[in-house]
Amino acid sequence: MNILFTSVGRRSYLVQYFKETLGDSGEVHVANSSSVSPAFLVADKPVVTPLIYDSEYISFLLEYCKSNHIDAVISLFDIDLPILAKNKERFEEIGTTVVVSDYETIEICNDKWKTFCYLKENGFDVPVTFISLDDAISSLHSGCVSYPVMVKPRWGMGSIAVFEAENEEELRIFYAKTKRNIQNTYLKYESAVDIEKSILIQEKLKGQEYGLDVIDDLNCNYVTTIAKMKYAMRSGETDCAVTVDKPELKQLGEKLSCVMHHRANLDVDVFVVEDKCYVLEMNARFGGGYPFSHMAGVNLPLAIVKWLNNESVEKSVLTERVNIMGQKDIQMVRLQIEPQMNIGEISYAEEAERQFLYFEKFLSPTLLERGIDIKSYAKKICSHGVILFCKNDIENPMGLLGMYMNDKDAYTAYLSFLSVDPNFRGLHVGKAMMKQAEKLALENGMRNFKLEVRKSNINGIAFYKYMGYEVIEEATKDSYYMWKELKEN
Repeated sequence: MNILFTSVGRRSYLVQYFKETLGDSGEVHVANSSSVSPAFLVADKPVVTPLIYDSEYISFLLEYCKSNHIDAVISLFDIDLPILAKNKERFEEIGTTVVVSDYETIEICNDKWKTFCYLKENGFDVPVTFISLDDAISSLHSGCVSYPVMVKPRWGMGSIAVFEAENEEELRIFYAKTKRNIQNTYLKYESAVDIEKSILIQEKLKGQEYGLDVIDDLNCNYVTTIAKMKYAMRSGETDCAVTVDKPELKQLGEKLSCVMHHRANLDVDVFVVEDKCYVLEMNARFGGGYPFSHMAGVNLPLAIVKWLNNESVEKSVLTERVNIMGQKDIQMVRLQIEPQMNIGEISYAEEAERQFLYFEKFLSPTLLERGIDIKSYAKKICSHGVILFCKNDIENPMGLLGMYMNDKDAYTAYLSFLSVDPNFRGLHVGKAMMKQAEKLALENGMRNFKLEVRKSNINGIAFYKYMGYEVIEEATKDSYYMWKELKEN
């Protein structure tokens, strides 16, 4: 079974949970609109997608799912959920299950005003909430609500543009600031539905905060609720929590399941104030609090895989141990930087000579140490081949490649020179230049690509093998010939 996470971001732990569940029986693929995503480092296969609101987003995912035999798609981002919910049937037609709730459920969760209205109508305790600044101020003046109050986006997440106002002056300032912040972040997309009613004012609840994982199976049947008492928050996510046994919270979770009809996980924020359980927000996806449930023995990834395979799930798989406390740690991961690279051809021998003089010093031995006349060398490649020059967006030289394409009998291109400035190594400059060189060789009727590499150049040999080249014979006692058959992508 192959599973694709969309909008994966920093949810590396979820990737690991599913990889442990699948073992050797499948792959975990991850997708995000930016390659600067830590989860890319732990997945079996990563892919960069168009932006969620791009017209090509769904067609890109459909093609990826078909090409990679994806059995299920799971999204980890609120804005992604309604787009996928609307297109579930298109994925089902190609044999891919989208583990997402129905669009109506997603809309109630994503729109905090609808969350408030829907839960209130269904008999749940909720904090007093206003969608009108004037109504909020009027109620504050009359004493129906008291300061402090929270100012937040109607469609929001991760505590973006959330402020606490202690008085009317702050309330008006934060209201205007929240509106500006919405326009300057990705929140502007959903808020565009009703920008004049895109901000909520909500009473601040004073009590103990809890997080619930309300778990349904993939047919929206209630299974269980895991409750965690929150000790600390960071950027809108649970940072430290402990699993607890509170029957009233489990009853609340079951009641929410009955009215929400969600699939898999419903992440719920609850405040307990004087024995009343107030539902603050809901997210119809894996939330930031799930790792605390997992640490306590709950294995929702395993349950989802079993449900996808139409297998029953033992009660123990989704039973938590109580009084298990955890805190998220911070660790550094090294990401692959995607540099701005501009690769062009050098046509004039004088410019080629200048660049060879700059880049040859990064080779060992250098061209000069090998007794090569750089002026003649540059002129020869310009006449019988191609020189590729790579620079970044501020004109810094990054790499230089020289190759011959004059062997029309063997239809073989020959790599003569490849050097990358050490300041830009590790950024895939050499890979980008080799791919461009191979493309040009194909366009010029070449069928093969050949190069010579010194036996002592262990890193170089490893790089060329990574690019698909193989050692075919000794060129000299100190070097190998490596070769690759060129094929159209």
